[in-house]
Amino acid sequence: MRYAASLLSLSIAAVLACSAVALPASAQDSSSRASHGKDAQEAPRYPNATRKEPKPKISDEGKKKLDEISKAYAAQDYAKTLTLANAYAPTASSPYEKALAYEIAGSAAFSQKDYVTASSDFQQVIAANGLDNNGHYDSMSNLVASLSNAGKYPDALKALDQFIAETKTTDPQYANMRLSLLSHTGNAGDAESAFKQRLAKDPNDHNAFQNLLATYQQQNKNAEMLALLRDRYKQGLLASADDLHAYYVTLLQNPGPNWKEAQEVLDSSVAKGTLPKNDQTATAYSVVAQTAFGQDQWNIALANYAKAASMSTTGDADLNRARIFFGQGKKAEAKAAALEAQKKGVKDPAALQRYLK
Repeated sequence: MRYAASLLSLSIAAVLACSAVALPASAQDSSSRASHGKDAQEAPRYPNATRKEPKPKISDEGKKKLDEISKAYAAQDYAKTLTLANAYAPTASSPYEKALAYEIAGSAAFSQKDYVTASSDFQQVIAANGLDNNGHYDSMSNLVASLSNAGKYPDALKALDQFIAETKTTDPQYANMRLSLLSHTGNAGDAESAFKQRLAKDPNDHNAFQNLLATYQQQNKNAEMLALLRDRYKQGLLASADDLHAYYVTLLQNPGPNWKEAQEVLDSSVAKGTLPKNDQTATAYSVVAQTAFGQDQWNIALANYAKAASMSTTGDADLNRARIFFGQGKKAEAKAAALEAQKKGVKDPAALQRYLK
């Protein structure tokens, strides 16, 4: 008999700070500046920057065009925003108008996950040099994010170094981002050392933990990943479902007796409510069951397929229960399990028929 096992893949929640990038911070500022025809009065976000802010110059025609672009963006009509902005920006009458048009275009492209176009637009903002420091450096920060999401890590690191040098920022998020980019550009060892030091200093630094885990993953250091996760689990520091997911997947992807440990992690975390009863958790239980079956521990396999079935939206775990019962000569139990599988639906409906007779 062949028993279907769902595959698990490891996708660490915050896989590197630079990879999970928020919507550009400049979007609201773009709309405000376009509406008022001048830089919005707000507290400086980059107080240590020495760049001399240019005075905004906007014509009546420019204000009309920028207002039209801004309204399209506010309506989340990003295709129209890009069409209008790209038609107007090259002919804009002042650096301010050009920079603002490209800033809104970059935000629209980013919202559409067109990171290559967003990168180009934010570069144009910086080259135009027409916005106040908030808008100028927001765009530089968004350029880093766009380049990173486009997979252009060396360029992102170069842009980030320029951003840090010009703003003289001490915000730790940019230090985290720099370490993350280093790990993407052949310097994972340097990033690993830095994250280890931070975690040793503060075990509760969750960002450092996630980034250290990601650098291990990049370097295929599975033993180190498992040791880190196991240690933090024992200390009660794996509090989120994403962290626990990373732990049990790492256990199940490593050979040996780790599947038993994975089962204990699943049982304990589900009981505490820190792991949800959903298809992802059901898949993990199915992998545990498949591993147990492969070691001829049929009753343990049945127990874990039952757990999987109780939280799965498909009937595949029940189909596997039916297969095991049938192999044990328990035809009544096999039929009952097959009927449960039939209610939810399975990937291979024809496979149910032999157990429904």
